[in-house]
Amino acid sequence: MKFTTIFVALVSAAPAVFGLTINTPADVVECQPILLSWSGGQSPYYLTLVPGGQSMASPIKSFPTQTGTSYTWNVDLQANTIFNIALKDSTGATAYSDIVTIAAGSDTTCLNTAVNEGGASSGTAVASGTSTPTAG
Repeated sequence: MKFTTIFVALVSAAPAVFGLTINTPADVVECQPILLSWSGGQSPYYLTLVPGGQSMASPIKSFPTQTGTSYTWNVDLQANTIFNIALKDSTGATAYSDIVTIAAGSDTTCLNTAVNEGGASSGTAVASGTSTPTAG
């Protein structure tokens, strides 16, 4: 019985020991689906793409909140886009993939200018300030 209790405790702690990891996908091609997968950590997960080698930069793409350990993305960014996959879990742990470069595909009809798959948003630009003419 003591062995069972210790074994269960170790198995339960395994994700914390091994931490959060994200797999770097190979052969990412525009307009083709790619499986993004990860392990460890605590659900829910927050999945984004950040500019390659710039982990603190604003995301170039955000995905819906995930409860599982994989997500299939139909690559809608153009060829030669360089990024890292950033994955954050509910505890705040963060993991990054290696740098990924999107390869050119034979179909570019899926390319998207909207970079947030997590929902729609809208904004308004408002000009402010005053201008005073000067005599010249």
